[in-house]
Amino acid sequence: FSLLSRALCAASSSPAAPRGRSLLAALLSPSASPLDPCRGPAAPEPPRRRAFHGSPSPLGFRSTPASWSSPEAGAAVGGDDGLEVARLGISPWIVERLAARGITRLFPIQRAVLDPAMQGKDMIGRARTGTGKTLAFGIPIMDRILRHNEKNGSGRNPLAIILAPTRELARQVEKEFKESAPLDSLCVYGGVPISHQMRALNYGVDVVVGTPGRIIDLLRRGVLNLSEIQFVVLDEADQMLAVGFDEDVEVIMENLPQNRQSMLFSATMPSWIRKITSKYLKDPIIIDLVGDEDQKLPEGISLYSIASEHYGKPSILGPLIKVSTLLNV
Repeated sequence: FSLLSRALCAASSSPAAPRGRSLLAALLSPSASPLDPCRGPAAPEPPRRRAFHGSPSPLGFRSTPASWSSPEAGAAVGGDDGLEVARLGISPWIVERLAARGITRLFPIQRAVLDPAMQGKDMIGRARTGTGKTLAFGIPIMDRILRHNEKNGSGRNPLAIILAPTRELARQVEKEFKESAPLDSLCVYGGVPISHQMRALNYGVDVVVGTPGRIIDLLRRGVLNLSEIQFVVLDEADQMLAVGFDEDVEVIMENLPQNRQSMLFSATMPSWIRKITSKYLKDPIIIDLVGDEDQKLPEGISLYSIASEHYGKPSILGPLIKVSTLLNV
């Protein structure tokens, strides 16, 4: 009724002849069109992909709603709702992507890593493989990169780098980032042509995940610029030592900016791990999710080594699966 009354008032103040047009103009006027109370504000558009090198056009971004901001200091995040992803105060893009994957709550073991990571603290985490730590340290990194890009635009140089001992783990970590946020991520490792990885870096990425050897190769070729790195993660650092990546890791750490957040995860703590943590991490907090146990795998997972011929694998796997199924019933 208020909209109609304003339109009638505007129309009555005009001469009789153009009254119909005045009424139509008043109804169509932006100032007279309040937000439909049945509809919420429009969802923010995702950031556009960055331009190629040398593009003179500025990057365009839409403003984001207030729900992107983090909770105020002292705001309660605990309780029964404390593990709900939607209650973490992170970007709605991440919440939506995770919900599409069926992830709406975090496990307590993930929250133990996520809390200090969201506070920007350096961290040493003793965690087994398969405990979900990738998502725990990835959510704060993705959220802060999205905020940075929304404010400053996407640059060509990466803002986060994650080191992994094997291509399989690197691909798994990069897959988590790719499926959880609208960011440009790249997985780099040896044994494949380097040209595709170089083109992707030349185009611009937000996150680089890879093995230390290939990252060193890209650094020497001058296509990987680490000058804007804000986050570095060493995932399964003890395994990087086991496969001989210790020197490469130290070279990479020496090329990173001083002002950054560093997180290291390892199931064991050999002397090399203690050395690099004291050298490259600033007042790190220690999160021990292993304790005095020697087991590196999560509960419920066991590894067996059975020698067999190549064509004999199906005959061995079948009975193993049957026995495992019977034991778990």
